[in-house]
Amino acid sequence: MVQTTLYVNPTTGNDSSSGHSSSPLKTLTKALQSVTAPTTIHLAAGTYRATGGERFPLLIPSGVIVVGQEANKGKEIIIVGSGTYTSPSFGEQNITLRLNSYAQLRGVTLSNQATNGTGVWIESAQPIIANNTFTHCTREGIFVTGTGKPMILDNVFIGKDYGGTGIFLVRNAKGEVRRNLCQTTSYGIAITDGAAPLITDNKLVGNSAGISLSRQARAVLRRNLIEK
Repeated sequence: MVQTTLYVNPTTGNDSSSGHSSSPLKTLTKALQSVTAPTTIHLAAGTYRATGGERFPLLIPSGVIVVGQEANKGKEIIIVGSGTYTSPSFGEQNITLRLNSYAQLRGVTLSNQATNGTGVWIESAQPIIANNTFTHCTREGIFVTGTGKPMILDNVFIGKDYGGTGIFLVRNAKGEVRRNLCQTTSYGIAITDGAAPLITDNKLVGNSAGISLSRQARAVLRRNLIEK
């Protein structure tokens, strides 16, 4: 199967273009509508928002990789917005982006400033979320529910004045949460219900609570650093 590559530039792109490097699309929305797996979508620096043509929530399908600048954790590639998603387990939610199994999100900054806004929603899927920055998400950066089993690797979660949770795992979620930084959030990482993820090598600084376990949570905790 041939790997397809698309390019998106919110400043110089055009959604009527081919999506080649010399003729990028304007919106991630259009790129996601155009793809057939396996595909890598490269995002240029800029802000991806509703006023620029994005339609939220975005969905990254199985086998699709969305990548920005992993080296600086997406400092110059900002996805900001919110839309309504009806979750099978939690009803209507305000989310920015959802990933199916074997989808990947790498090297972007993501923000959801809507009431009870969630950055990434994972429902019974197995995606990879790596080297991103989550900031100004009013409820949490990443929410994992159902039988979700993601790899959440090397991300930064910053609460600032919004105080949302960094990562929240519920129901029967598993997966791995490795080498993330959670700073000035309400809860850095929260695990509840019967969730049983591996939580290892994370740094949690200046949060109201570093790691919270409740109900029948069965998380495995290894080498996490918690500081005031």
